[in-house]
Amino acid sequence: MKKILGTMCVLLVASFAVQPLAAVAADKQKGDEKAESSAENAELPAVPASLKDKKFVLPVKLNTKASIYFIYKSRSTCSICVAEAPEIVKIYRSMHGKNAELVMLNIDANKDAATKWAKSSKMKFPIVVPGEGKGVPFPYTGPNPLPFMVAVDADGNKLGEANGSDVTAFLADWRKMVRDLKKEKKLQAKEEAKRAREQQKESDSEEES
Repeated sequence: MKKILGTMCVLLVASFAVQPLAAVAADKQKGDEKAESSAENAELPAVPASLKDKKFVLPVKLNTKASIYFIYKSRSTCSICVAEAPEIVKIYRSMHGKNAELVMLNIDANKDAATKWAKSSKMKFPIVVPGEGKGVPFPYTGPNPLPFMVAVDADGNKLGEANGSDVTAFLADWRKMVRDLKKEKKLQAKEEAKRAREQQKESDSEEES
């Protein structure tokens, strides 16, 4: 009986010794995965990453370094969308290659319809093939009349939205939105630097005491 109890105690001690090691290994693995994920996100922001493997209606180059992305849901059977297309194309010419990018999530019935409309309207911006828009940040919360447009920063954070006949005016304001975002980022950086200095002072005071 004593021999059996002794054996059980040894097994229990061994199990408790192994469990912390397993937990440490699991935590290390999670930490490594998180570090790898952070590195990937640092190299490729959320919006470009979400568009990296998408199929586009026309062979155009996506601006992966824009600070603001205007994600635009539209289709060729929408009368407002068709009427606004020439102005959308005109505004895009002014923003192409700069700090803003326009991406259409086309919701036509098929790629042929989307391609025909894109060519006839001389659309030079990236147009995601119908049915391929899943995963692209589109935090739109407004009413339903087409078209819909939402502006997000490179990480997918919402900056604003518009629908229907308000879309062109919303897009035309892209320069101001870029400037406002730049100012906000600078302010955030200053606040973070200030907090870091304050924390350092507190740490230095604790060490001195």
